[in-house]
Amino acid sequence: MEYGLVKRYLDILFSIIGLIILLPLFIVVGISIKLDSKGPIIFKQLRLGLHGKEFTMYKFRTMYLGAEKEGVYEVKGDARVSRIGRILRATSIDEFPQLVNILRGDMSFIGPRPPLTYHPWTFSEYTVAQKKRFMVHPGMTGLAQIHGRKGLEWDRRIEYDIEYVDKLCFLQDLKILIFTLFKVFFMDNNLNHGKTAIKRNKNTGLKLMYITNDKKIAKIAENSGVDWIFIDLEEIGKEERQGHLDTVISHHKIEDIKEIKESISKAKLMVRVNPIHDGSKEEIKRVIENGADIIMLPFFKTKKEVEQFIHYTNGKIKTCLLVETPEAVENIDKILSVPGIDYIYIGLNDLHIGYKRLFMFSLLADGTVENLCNKFKAKGIPYGFGGVARLKHGMLPAEYIIREFYRLGSSMVILSRSFCNSSSVEDYQTIEKLFEEGVQEIRSFEEKLKKKDYLYFLKSQRILKRKVSEIEENMRKGRESI
Repeated sequence: MEYGLVKRYLDILFSIIGLIILLPLFIVVGISIKLDSKGPIIFKQLRLGLHGKEFTMYKFRTMYLGAEKEGVYEVKGDARVSRIGRILRATSIDEFPQLVNILRGDMSFIGPRPPLTYHPWTFSEYTVAQKKRFMVHPGMTGLAQIHGRKGLEWDRRIEYDIEYVDKLCFLQDLKILIFTLFKVFFMDNNLNHGKTAIKRNKNTGLKLMYITNDKKIAKIAENSGVDWIFIDLEEIGKEERQGHLDTVISHHKIEDIKEIKESISKAKLMVRVNPIHDGSKEEIKRVIENGADIIMLPFFKTKKEVEQFIHYTNGKIKTCLLVETPEAVENIDKILSVPGIDYIYIGLNDLHIGYKRLFMFSLLADGTVENLCNKFKAKGIPYGFGGVARLKHGMLPAEYIIREFYRLGSSMVILSRSFCNSSSVEDYQTIEKLFEEGVQEIRSFEEKLKKKDYLYFLKSQRILKRKVSEIEENMRKGRESI
């Protein structure tokens, strides 16, 4: 029997025992609250529970009637807390009515504490990764509570909550229970130390990038909501690596940088230079002088190459690494120790060739991309991977890839040639229509994704793995039949 089911049986058993044993205490506390101040004995409040669903959580009332309208924070000597309320909070007896929530199945004894429906932010404003905390029932106490209680900033609390979900087991629950009892026995401080909820910027969606050196197309892309225009100077070694594939070598020039920069006003301009070579210093210098906002280093393998690149940029421009060799993956921990990396991107095209995989998104299905994303995330470096076509297009439909962007915390993506193959379209009016419709489709899809819980993305990941496996099998059969 899996632990989740065992845990539920234990919750039911011990909540019933607790309610029976504590009934006399409940009566005494109830009478004390009524004698101390006007208002109900039980305080009811909407909280977010399993999968982000709202439920009513119960507590003994500890504040004067209407006090919660003055804010959600309690500080030392808070005048809103009644005399009996101070005792209840110091001993955590105010939490005991949640035994009813546990019996009803709203909560568990151990789990992430259920947040308010609006504070520190609404359910839709949690990132996909953060929504993982809602995959289990909320608890009366949890991992975050034994590591600082309300003194922790919200982002740190959520990290503990996610860690709890990842390591869910009986021994972890037992440890949390023992430490909680220890803290309650010594009446450990349960007050907010200032405002622990940091105001967050709302998730504005993925940064969309498009490769072009055409001024009119760059302006169309910008007006349609593309965030970064991408000029591609890389030529060294690219023909040898990708000449046999259905890929495009752009043949852009440094002179294109200034022209594109002058044609756009809101979008950032990113330039991919050549891999480190004898002329890298001069090439990077000219890219900076011509007005690029971000510079990307492709096809590196070692920490030394990255150090050279960062040295040449000399802090004059934002930097982005393109991880697209197995050697770079192998050396990634050393590479990430280099200061001055502003962005990082996983180039699945060259990387899947390096790993001798049939399909570029095989590395997304087998965990290679996820492992790298976790390393980037730990370093606090914004990242992205691969490219997407229009929704419902591509061998692997773009919807599944975008869902993975959200599950893995990716913040940027390249719009692929199949999103808008400008070389095959004769007029700019058609290109403009393709961009407007395509970007709007992605943005609308993103808005729907922001409301989904983590379980939704896990289901999508399973489907993606199956689809990738089917594509690989079909490609294998196609090669065998030639």
